[in-house]
Amino acid sequence: MPHLGLRMATREDTPEIVALMNATFRTPVDSKTWEWYVYGNPFGPSRVYVALEPDEETIVGAVGFAPIPLRIAGATVMGDYAHSLAIKPAYRDTMSYMALLRHALQVQAGGPTVLAIGPPNRTAYPIHKGLMQWRDFGYLDCLRKVSPQCERHNCRELDVFTDQFDRFYARVSKNLAFCVKKTAEWVNWRFCRRPGSPYTVYVTGSEDELTGYVVLKHWREPDGYRKAHILDLHAVDQAVLSQLLAAAECYATGCDELNLWAVQGYPYRCYLESMGFAAGFRQPLLVRTYHGAAPAYPVGDGSLMYGDGDIQY
Repeated sequence: MPHLGLRMATREDTPEIVALMNATFRTPVDSKTWEWYVYGNPFGPSRVYVALEPDEETIVGAVGFAPIPLRIAGATVMGDYAHSLAIKPAYRDTMSYMALLRHALQVQAGGPTVLAIGPPNRTAYPIHKGLMQWRDFGYLDCLRKVSPQCERHNCRELDVFTDQFDRFYARVSKNLAFCVKKTAEWVNWRFCRRPGSPYTVYVTGSEDELTGYVVLKHWREPDGYRKAHILDLHAVDQAVLSQLLAAAECYATGCDELNLWAVQGYPYRCYLESMGFAAGFRQPLLVRTYHGAAPAYPVGDGSLMYGDGDIQY
């Protein structure tokens, strides 16, 4: 097979990349949402790489790397969240896949980030591990509660996070061995400024002191099955957590299930299970360093959810 062309994407490529994403993934994305995610991130724009048909400018593949600051075993590292890997069916062969990923990883190795993390699908997982030297790095479990029921709560909806978020997050994350280093600017971009406003945020606490928050989104499967997703959740104690989950169940009224994806060591898991959440599917999480050996998943509590990285959620 002739060699694919490989280069960094530009804004002018947005319509063609969006068409590729919509032909590949079941969750549609429009150009506004793509540019919000790729170019609006306060930690820096995603670096998106595209593969081109031989001797043409037609895009047949793409992969993105969104910068994300991580705490791993007490050390802060600037990493990437690998996202939006898509290749047209005619080019879904091992050599084309490797050419695109190898090029992207080589260029990333010369940048400011030191590693990439991501939850690959079942098809990509063995290729990532066997051919591209990604390594297992914990997992994400889908915790599900079927037939959620509305309960009274004292939470309120929030449109925009204030600067008090930074103090709150420093408090709830101080003992986490693995987490995203979030800021008020980042959560406002990720959850409050997405085009179409698909998320609902509930918080607890006063105007001067935030004590917890939960981010929610509705989803309907093609067969009509209705879900409510918890995309992000943090609380200072169990009493606050119970109020946030009550708000989430009210939000999920009429849905067939309420769920969330929780990383290995998730500190709220035991309480969630006591409230009727049960483990369903497990999604492996992988890591790939640009230089040196991959880190082991740290011992202790950890926090990473799909809302921390994936544009599809």
